[in-house]
Amino acid sequence: MVHFQVIQNLSDKLGVRYVELNFVICQCLALLCSYIFRWFFKPTKVSATTRHAVQLVVGFLLAILAFNMGLFHVLIDATVCYIMMLTIDPHLAQYYVFAFSMSYMSAVHIYHQSLELGVYNLDYIGPLMILTMKLSSLSWSIHDGCARDEDKLTDQQKKMIVRKVPNPLEFYSFIFNVPGLLVGPVCYFTHYIEFIDGTNFMHSVKNEKGEEVMVYKEPSSVRAVTGKLLFTVMSALVLMLVVPRFPIWGNVDDDFINNRSMLYKIGFLMVSIEVAKSKYFFAWVWADAINNAAGIGFNGYDKHGKPKWDGVTNIRIWNFETATSLKVLVDNWNVTGSTWLRHVCYDRVPFQKQLITFVLSAVWHGFYMGYFITFLSASLFVTAAKKVRINLRHHFQSSVGLSRFYDVLTWACTHLCLAYFIAPFTFLRWDPCIKYFNSLYWFLHILAIAALFLPGRRRTKPPSEETSKRPEVLNHNLPPHISESFNGSLQFEDKKER
Repeated sequence: MVHFQVIQNLSDKLGVRYVELNFVICQCLALLCSYIFRWFFKPTKVSATTRHAVQLVVGFLLAILAFNMGLFHVLIDATVCYIMMLTIDPHLAQYYVFAFSMSYMSAVHIYHQSLELGVYNLDYIGPLMILTMKLSSLSWSIHDGCARDEDKLTDQQKKMIVRKVPNPLEFYSFIFNVPGLLVGPVCYFTHYIEFIDGTNFMHSVKNEKGEEVMVYKEPSSVRAVTGKLLFTVMSALVLMLVVPRFPIWGNVDDDFINNRSMLYKIGFLMVSIEVAKSKYFFAWVWADAINNAAGIGFNGYDKHGKPKWDGVTNIRIWNFETATSLKVLVDNWNVTGSTWLRHVCYDRVPFQKQLITFVLSAVWHGFYMGYFITFLSASLFVTAAKKVRINLRHHFQSSVGLSRFYDVLTWACTHLCLAYFIAPFTFLRWDPCIKYFNSLYWFLHILAIAALFLPGRRRTKPPSEETSKRPEVLNHNLPPHISESFNGSLQFEDKKER
């Protein structure tokens, strides 16, 4: 087609890959279409059917431009799974849908890997991964709504529950909705329907008679979108100007390995991983802005009365960068991906929940050994970190100064661990991964395995003895969240990690 050739010629002149330029063009179009949709197709002006139809038609046209022939993969995968949802008993349909969508995506992964095409998630493979999340999560939500007792559902399952199989217009509108088409974030079906119906902007107010009534009030997202677009530009500059100076592959360069000290290697590793995050910040924050422009992601108001637009997001950057535990770090990276893993796996499997979930995450990304090394290592480090936290944290809670020192220490250790086990995600193949870990003497793996032998639960003294020795004076004039840390329980820890 002519437009494909035009983009190819332009990419050759600019010296960038076709998929990269095509991605930027499609995201710009998605942003424009999202604003137009919000301006001219408000739920107060048009019906839900019209909004569904617009999302489907525009999303399908954008998919043609973005995916080329890969669009057929999306159509085949989505249609087969939809037929399964319609025809198979909801007690069993979720297993068939999950198996087919994962198998289809995996076949595409293996095909690309066998041809050594590399990882190009900016074409149709990334959207196919997002499609797998949509299809499997929807099937499980229908199962929860049609085949399970609601009293037995988790809070997340109740929020995502679907009472019936959607009609074709609703289904394909959900699949091709413009804001989340290329890189997410995934707006799960229940939340997507609220966006289409406009119920995400409904809230109760008291009228002149003192009666509570529901009103539609749509807050502006200009500030959120502008801030996220500016951050996207900054991430792009880091990606173009800084990342080439600190390449992750530099960690396995022979000259680097043979002539640099251990401390220098660790420092370079952390810097190279930190700047490499700009690639994800660029794509994900831009996608968040597109969703906000369309009206997706509204999450109520903060204490100052300003609207929050983080309800549907790929990443919570501040929480991620300031995380003092691997659990908090993982929960704030690829947020909707973490929601999917919990919804279809972690809350469903009866044993080895964490390990199986990390393995599923690896398979979802592909079949390069680097993925499995990264996620299996992550499972090991999360388990080890829990053991260390249980055995050490209480030693640092006797004063505010020690508590802050502990936070700084765990922050540094958390991000060191991340940099250490995430590098193979880029190396992909076995040989550079082993070469990399050999250059660092597997030091964190050794420490993590050693930590597994620590006691699983801290022994506590009788309440009377703890109370008598507790430094009560430290509780005076402290904020409640700090005072609670002297209770001698792990309740504060759980609250903090959430």
